[in-house]
Amino acid sequence: MRSEPGKRRQRQAIETERDRLKAILDSMDDGIYIVGRDYRIEFMNLALQSEVGNGEGQFCHAFFGHDPSECEHCQHGIGSFGSESHREWHLSATQRIYELTVSPIHGPDGKIARLHVLRDITERKKLEARVQKYSQSLEAKVAEQADKLLRRQRLALLGEIAAGLAHEIRTPLGAIITGIKLIEKGGQPPKERNMIFGLLNRETTRLERKVSEFLAYAKPRTPQWTETGIQVLFEEVRTLLSTDQGLLGQVDIKCSVQPGTPPWPMDSDQIKEALLNICMNALQALRGEGALALEAKFAGDILEIYLRDNGPGISLDCLPHIFKPFYSRRSDGTGLGLAIAREIIESHGGHITATSIPNLNTTFRITLPFKKR
Repeated sequence: MRSEPGKRRQRQAIETERDRLKAILDSMDDGIYIVGRDYRIEFMNLALQSEVGNGEGQFCHAFFGHDPSECEHCQHGIGSFGSESHREWHLSATQRIYELTVSPIHGPDGKIARLHVLRDITERKKLEARVQKYSQSLEAKVAEQADKLLRRQRLALLGEIAAGLAHEIRTPLGAIITGIKLIEKGGQPPKERNMIFGLLNRETTRLERKVSEFLAYAKPRTPQWTETGIQVLFEEVRTLLSTDQGLLGQVDIKCSVQPGTPPWPMDSDQIKEALLNICMNALQALRGEGALALEAKFAGDILEIYLRDNGPGISLDCLPHIFKPFYSRRSDGTGLGLAIAREIIESHGGHITATSIPNLNTTFRITLPFKKR
């Protein structure tokens, strides 16, 4: 058994440590108090006492004016060796907001109490509220400016489309009017009449195609996603290109797809339209001779499509402009084919680029992400 002097020294050591701890807690700016298992306040530091008074010995919920049900969370919601808990606490006595941290504390007698640390966050909450309000105001202003900019862009695009359409339809419309006037005069021999009707048919078809291109660019469609086999897609493109023998000539079209390429989610009609636009540009450049290749491979969640031709290529001066609307190197082109192709690819979350070596080859690279639907 320990001697009486030994017990006194032990008590003195405990009291010294307790006084030292009390001095440390009293020197802190945060409010600190300890609650025992009986829900009574065992200690309050000077910072907290200066704000709410001395509540030592009183029930915690009674002194602070809280619902007694909250005591269950503090006393039983935290294990003896569990992690501390955090929550915001509005103290009616001070009309301030605190961040309350509660953690278990073990006394020298083996009893477990709860240490509460109150950090005043009132000003921080006010600042957060002001920042949030300013952020919402800023977001509203940005949205308003973005909407105005979008409207201006749409009006500018509408004007550009209208001007381009007026320019493009003038020639075929003039030919149609001339043909109609000749028919009205009458007296033409059958061969000449057939020539005039052929002219009317070609120019009407040309006019319809131009208007369709302008409408496709002016009003993009939302993709309708389906699982699409790439080999089947390529074969459909090759079949459609082969129907125009005047354009195809002797060009050799080859299709290759990496083995194991899975069906890819896309709007097959739109992607087919984009590929056709690029391939028709290539065939027009090849002038009935050469080769056109459609290749596909995949890496993870990305599908890569390459369209290559060995035609005259695209000059470095023209290459940066080929996807711009109404830019065309041909006198009879609308300059919308590649612009529409880019719109379609980007509406699928993809990307399209072009590289070219004059008099050697031109390559269009399309990447399409795998989107689960």
